[in-house]
Amino acid sequence: MTTAPGRRSNAGASARRQADLQRAAERADQHRRARWTMPLVAAGAAVTGWAVGTVTVWQVGALAAAAVLAYGIHQTYRRQRNSWASGADGEQATARLLAPLARSGYAVLHDRAIPGSKANLDHIVAGPAGVLLVDSKNWRSKKAQVTLTGGLLRYGRYDQTKALRTVVWEAQQAAKALGVPVRPVLAVHGARIPAPRGRTELHGVTVIEAKKLRGMLTGLAPQPGWDAARITAVEQLVEHRLPPA
Repeated sequence: MTTAPGRRSNAGASARRQADLQRAAERADQHRRARWTMPLVAAGAAVTGWAVGTVTVWQVGALAAAAVLAYGIHQTYRRQRNSWASGADGEQATARLLAPLARSGYAVLHDRAIPGSKANLDHIVAGPAGVLLVDSKNWRSKKAQVTLTGGLLRYGRYDQTKALRTVVWEAQQAAKALGVPVRPVLAVHGARIPAPRGRTELHGVTVIEAKKLRGMLTGLAPQPGWDAARITAVEQLVEHRLPPA
């Protein structure tokens, strides 16, 4: 069903579940390590506090011991980067960008399962220009940039050809399920796309800065036959054939 104003979107729900599982496994591992690291940290804190206290005053020694203990706890339980959580954040950000389209007669659906596969479709948009699959990427690293060289899309030093081919395959699966052509789009949050209007075409995929996505969608030329009735029919097919992931 189309995301209505005020209704919470399910965008990123499957990625968020994976993020929670990853975080739970990480925390369990931290607890296991803490069984032997924390006694060592406590001993180090006590020795440091005693040593500092003998050359100053006991209050300063106590502060030094507390600092060592706090640092040890932080190092033991610090959170690692969670790519699933980052992906979920990107999908939710895209859903917010697409929400006004849902209020303008478009069908906008998020996080749909591909039958017979563990993969999912981030966003499906049906409107006057037909159907599009939008895949979200949350590329916000301060140390990496998007580059276009020789027809290759890279994020930092990583070639994204496989990611583009995956988006094409996902669009093909959606097209099979819905019986209509589906155009693949990769929406990038955070990073700048070094191309005119922040948009380029690679391997059959439109790669675009996410902030420009809605403008691109509304600027596409209407296609014959894509009236409100057909958009609603496609929306119903999505609900029937591509259930929530």
